[in-house]
Amino acid sequence: MLACAASAYAASGCGASESDQVRAKVQQFVQAAQKKDYKTLCGQVLAPSLLARFVAVNLPCEQGMRIALGDVRNPMLSIGRISVNGSHASAITLTGATGQRFSLDAIQLVKTSNGWRVESLGSPVATGGRANTR
Repeated sequence: MLACAASAYAASGCGASESDQVRAKVQQFVQAAQKKDYKTLCGQVLAPSLLARFVAVNLPCEQGMRIALGDVRNPMLSIGRISVNGSHASAITLTGATGQRFSLDAIQLVKTSNGWRVESLGSPVATGGRANTR
């Protein structure tokens, strides 16, 4: 029971549904982004196809993520509808950060031998007002 609770964060088993596992991976993504934990993003969150894009331009993943997230302050993400279709999934999310517009995005995930991984952050579904700058 304790082992199941300890692994719940990664939702890597213990009876978690596919949807729960996808939700946990998206939550891991935002927590790592908030902490600017590029090692976790590159090693545990991003899909091999996304990592290959960094390799194709001869850019280490951690450096690429540092560039991509460097100016992002106080990122937030709220997870909405999750759809799972075989080895592919999508999560509709409301994202924002200090000084940036909120947007409704579709995050695409793929199931790998190491569990669910973020394959694409997708394009915005819609945009709204600016985030609070507390």
